[in-house]
Amino acid sequence: MSFSTLIGNNHNKQILQRLLQRDGLGLSLIFAGPDGVGKRQFALTFAKAANCQRPPATRDDSCDDCPVCTRIQSNSYSDVVTVQPDGNYIKIAQTRALTDDIQVRPREGKQRFFLIDGADRLREEAANSLLKTLEEPPPTSTIILLTSRPDALLPTIRSRAQRLSFAPLSIAEMETYLTKTSQRPAPDTKLLARLTGGRIGQATAIDLSEYRRERREMLELLELLASGNNKYRLVKAAEHYGKQEREAFERMLNLLLNVLRDVFLVAAGGVDADVVNIDVTDRLQSLAEKNGLARLMEWVKKFDELRRNLNININRQVATEAVLLSLAK
Repeated sequence: MSFSTLIGNNHNKQILQRLLQRDGLGLSLIFAGPDGVGKRQFALTFAKAANCQRPPATRDDSCDDCPVCTRIQSNSYSDVVTVQPDGNYIKIAQTRALTDDIQVRPREGKQRFFLIDGADRLREEAANSLLKTLEEPPPTSTIILLTSRPDALLPTIRSRAQRLSFAPLSIAEMETYLTKTSQRPAPDTKLLARLTGGRIGQATAIDLSEYRRERREMLELLELLASGNNKYRLVKAAEHYGKQEREAFERMLNLLLNVLRDVFLVAAGGVDADVVNIDVTDRLQSLAEKNGLARLMEWVKKFDELRRNLNININRQVATEAVLLSLAK
């Protein structure tokens, strides 16, 4: 992508485009924001604009099509280097290699870029070894620390780099992005824009067909709970979900609570923009009409308590059965 096609975080885009007007890009930057909001794509777009073979006359963007732009996007350009955690941490051997390599002039292009992905996972000694380099990077090199937890960085790191904070896209921006980059039907685009929470990186991680299958099960469970006239089926449901592995069980609870949130919003008169599962509004409305706000709040409270109790290693089947039977009419 080029800056002209990137969506969202326009203030950061303008800052980076102004920086491109400088003669040298000896910079240390922190790109901070939740996972999936596009921090890495912004970093790659910045690197492309600085090295593009066919830049616009304004010198603040890339063509996004020349061999250099294509190779930077595919992570095969030698002047764009990524450092990632080796196991759980970024280790001092990795940062020492970076401080040595950064002194080398560009091998192919005009500017070198060093992306430290997951910078909050720098070991203290590794972070300390970067301090001088961050304070005085060579004019032909830019260091970008990517992190979802900027407060976990050492104060000495934060003080030596300019921070740009990235936020998720709005629902409208996310729909625009998905419409431009995929051929999904409009209902899928609307749902996916809400499921991702405006995080571009999550768009390819969600299998909508699988999500809809699991959501259908949760809706059926809530509808069964609302009817309250078949405790045998509630016991069988508790047995089915209680026998699942903890990860699958927790995913089920998270999805159940997310659907319940939508039912509660509909019952409270929430607007469509706030509802995630926009494609099943009719079923959400039906559940909202059958249950008052007080009852829905009790459901949320009980299922949230069940989720929190996973930390004390409960018997999932017994606990789920107790919750379902206590909430049935």
